Amino acid sequence: MLRRNSMAADPLFSSSARRRFERILGDIPGETAGPTIVFVAGLHGNEPAGALASERVAAALRQRGAALRGRVVFLSGNRQALAAGLRFVRRDLNRGWTEPQLARLCALPERALGDEDQEQRELCEALYRLERERRGRMIVIDLHTGSAPSPPFVSFGDTLLNRRLALSLPAPCILGLEEVVEGAFMSYWTDRGHASLAIEAGQHRDPESVERLVAALWLLLVASGCLRAGDVPDLAEQREHLRRASAACPPVVEVRHRHVVGSGQRFAMEPGFRSFSPVQRGQLLAHDERGPVLAPETGLLLMPRYQSQGEDGFFLVREVRPVWLKISEWLRRAGAPRVIPHLPGVRRDPARPGHLLVDPTVAFARVADVMHLCGFRRRGSVDKYLLFSTRRAVRPRRPARSAAMAVRPERPS
Repeated sequence: MLRRNSMAADPLFSSSARRRFERILGDIPGETAGPTIVFVAGLHGNEPAGALASERVAAALRQRGAALRGRVVFLSGNRQALAAGLRFVRRDLNRGWTEPQLARLCALPERALGDEDQEQRELCEALYRLERERRGRMIVIDLHTGSAPSPPFVSFGDTLLNRRLALSLPAPCILGLEEVVEGAFMSYWTDRGHASLAIEAGQHRDPESVERLVAALWLLLVASGCLRAGDVPDLAEQREHLRRASAACPPVVEVRHRHVVGSGQRFAMEPGFRSFSPVQRGQLLAHDERGPVLAPETGLLLMPRYQSQGEDGFFLVREVRPVWLKISEWLRRAGAPRVIPHLPGVRRDPARPGHLLVDPTVAFARVADVMHLCGFRRRGSVDKYLLFSTRRAVRPRRPARSAAMAVRPERPS
């Protein structure tokens, strides 16, 4: 059965209940130029663990006085929802991260903003300012927890730079999440040409989730080059802490299915599931107003929803052998992505720069798998064609009220 706990009853979380977090939880400049790494906590307001972990690491950085390269910034996300203890007030702040949406928000007068619109614009302005001021690469890390028990894991758009950072953490890597969740915060910053990861640390109100996030933050500060390993005396213990928490999980999985919960569907998971629970095709997973919800295939369950808000009921994933990551890296470095547009059944989309149209009746077998290996992301379908895009930075539009959007993004590795 699921653990029952309460934010108000837990001393670790009681101080965060109904608390209005500052937007900037910490901003520590380094002694020399280097990467700017930004940790964003609480895009979902019922997930305060990231903000608590950020405050701890920010305070430790100041106290230790370690020789820091670059800049480390900790931001809170949905401050109104954090204060209310809700996932969101009116809409999910981990959606709607697209150029048209952000251009619209930046063009609105201040008086027209409210709830998540206001939060998103304020967060954008803070991040665009950091983007302008950086003196090296920019890395954006999104910190999360879930409503079900879970080992820690990391998801990312599969660029080689994102992959290198993700593999620095001893936790399962999730591939393909950005293909089934449109407009996610992490995906937007990857598309702008920066490194960006999302870390899921465990259950919302489990004190262990805070400890896992603290460990992940220290490891990423070292992996990004902001700190030397010797500047974190307990680095080995932090790594072991994460390793033990996810020791029974496969190192790499890919998303196979997302169950979307519509408005008013009265979705309810069956009790007892956790992330990475094995399920069989046809197994009863949940109920909604239409009846039983069965597993469409055999696999591993990811992020089952045991909360009232949110459109993601659950995901199904399957294991990927780590050797395929090595093959994928070799293909990309050998120039395979430049060959793909010239293969039978593949052509460039004249209406969308950087996109390919693939006719699955003509193209090679297991077309999606081959495209993923070569670094392409599936964006959906157009008529009979599959639509893929290269994982390259987009050139942002310049909205009427904000010059910050005019920053030229850096092309990812």
